[in-house]
Amino acid sequence: MTYSPVPPFAAELAALAATGRFGALQYGALLGELAEQYGPPRAWGRVFHQDRWPRWYSYGSLQLIFCECRRLKSISIPVWNGELNLPGPGVGELRTVDSRITESQVTAALADADVKWTVLTYPNLHDQRTLQVELDEDVRVDFVLVDREAYDEPVLDDWLLCKAGLWGQPHDCPQTD
Repeated sequence: MTYSPVPPFAAELAALAATGRFGALQYGALLGELAEQYGPPRAWGRVFHQDRWPRWYSYGSLQLIFCECRRLKSISIPVWNGELNLPGPGVGELRTVDSRITESQVTAALADADVKWTVLTYPNLHDQRTLQVELDEDVRVDFVLVDREAYDEPVLDDWLLCKAGLWGQPHDCPQTD
């Protein structure tokens, strides 16, 4: 058996960055169509207490936001948990993946998928940076990296992936109820 420096989940994330798809989940996907593919998602409620939409939903560990026209506007993948429950392969099924991934594994997976990224740093967050992929002018994939496992731990040579996500710019929703 040969060792692969790119774990399978890192390759899945690179595919998200290359295609804008995580299984059937993609920016603009309709809530009803996703429910047919994966079963009904768990509803968490309003993103903003005073507004009816957008709303939070989830499939396992994936956190999703849908806008008023019931289109997917963002996916958040909380990688820091170390283990994730992801939708698929069958309706209503969840699969478990090891989500502990280092920066070198993310960048190797992105390079293998021929994906170009930009590194974003923040003057007030010296312990965090983001690898951002621009899918088109309105849609981005972000990989948020942190320099240590916990604040009282030493800085790592190979930073850890903390969160991955897909998001798009706001659009004008047709009025629905």
